[in-house]
Amino acid sequence: MSNSADAHRGPPERPTDPFGGEDVLPFEKQRRAHRFITQETRYYIIQAILGHPDHLVTLDELEYLVPKNRSTILEHLDRLAAKEIVSKHAYNGDEAEQNDPREFWRFTSYGITLLDEYDYLRYVPVLRALQDNLYLTEKIERHRNAPRPALPDDVANAFTAPTLDDEMQAELDDVLAARERGGGRLFDAPPVKPDPDATTEDDADRPLDELF
Repeated sequence: MSNSADAHRGPPERPTDPFGGEDVLPFEKQRRAHRFITQETRYYIIQAILGHPDHLVTLDELEYLVPKNRSTILEHLDRLAAKEIVSKHAYNGDEAEQNDPREFWRFTSYGITLLDEYDYLRYVPVLRALQDNLYLTEKIERHRNAPRPALPDDVANAFTAPTLDDEMQAELDDVLAARERGGGRLFDAPPVKPDPDATTEDDADRPLDELF
């Protein structure tokens, strides 16, 4: 991932009570937040960004991973952005080639804080390992390897601590074993060794099964 000077830094991101003002009780804010992030499509999007190697994901990558069409994914990205959980950033550096993507979605500082509150960051190692075991088309491979803007320090630091504990390692082993048997997959993408004659439709679904 590039640490380009063109990365969007700016001032620390601070939400303006996205789940209620001063007249809303803290418990009710928590209920609203939990309900919001566990909605199916948003939940898939969150898992996809958490498991990405750089945690900066293009729309095409999300479309490959999430079992919804492009317009639905965009709609829910906009809703996540309106709640200040994710934001879109452009790469303006000189390292990108002509066909490389330029726009990426990532978590905000508030988004990371919110996900940490609900213990989502604990699953980053498993989600990352599962994405590492996916078959990627040539297009998605290009998007995965494209230069990106740098994450803000507080967001980047949130992804440096988690490691696979014994429980998570056991769960990962179970999921990978299930994938080998053809079932129980978290990411329903093609196998690691696909049929060389097979084609992937542009609108093909890539569903994420629930982990939490």
